[in-house]
Amino acid sequence: MRIVYIDILLFLNLYVTYFLIAGTCCFTHRHAGVLRRLTGSLAGALSSLVILLPPLPVIVNLLIKLAISSLIVLLSMGYGGIKAFVKNSAAFFVINCVYAGIMLALWLFFAPTGMIYNNGISYFELPIIVIILATVGAYIILRAIRRVLDAKTLLDKKYIIEITTEKGTAELKGIPDSGNKLTDFFSGLPIIFCGSEKCLKICPDSIINILSGNNPASVDMKGIRIVPCHTVSGEGIVLCFKPQKLVIKSDDGEKETNALIGFTKNGLNGGEFDAVFNPNIL
Repeated sequence: MRIVYIDILLFLNLYVTYFLIAGTCCFTHRHAGVLRRLTGSLAGALSSLVILLPPLPVIVNLLIKLAISSLIVLLSMGYGGIKAFVKNSAAFFVINCVYAGIMLALWLFFAPTGMIYNNGISYFELPIIVIILATVGAYIILRAIRRVLDAKTLLDKKYIIEITTEKGTAELKGIPDSGNKLTDFFSGLPIIFCGSEKCLKICPDSIINILSGNNPASVDMKGIRIVPCHTVSGEGIVLCFKPQKLVIKSDDGEKETNALIGFTKNGLNGGEFDAVFNPNIL
């Protein structure tokens, strides 16, 4: 008869559930704060107590898994509408099933000493450093897969960036570029590079004055950020402002997001595109 230590069981599943949630957020491009992730992880940890029950029928076990997965998603990512909720729940359930399948295979073929697998829950005693390295490694692999998938699909879509300021609204043709990692140091917001006259018409006058050659010292810089940047052509600065509203439209719908709009004196060599953005803001 094998002994299950409740404290180890709860800690192991709290830790694993946290990274299952993180992996789901990675695949669905959904943001979840640390506190919400921990709340969902706590629910996942408590649900692991079903390992103490007698073996359940497959259908019953599946229904319990679905209910628990939905609860974890609701606690960690919120509702966000029926479509988003179903999508997030399905992604979490699939990732959870993959993890459970790996644990089942490990139990069937290798039978590690002290490992128990029952009702879709695994319990094993391993050095904590091994658990940490394995979980972090799996998460890194998930992120790598997500990046490859994004790289294949993002460029096939058309993006319209709708920027609204007190002067009006402009719509720009955007292109995603994972190489654009520039962010504002103080706010942490990503920067969308623009080079279109459409956007200049609605941007603050101070930016227009500086781009026209006026000395920044003689210009009212309220609401303007100057961010240093490095490009293939050398070092430079980006003049940025925060719009009142920013929406990115694509074939999948539209999403309101937060970012700074940036300009350089050299402009943007984007060909048929008016703006370049990091796909992570989607």
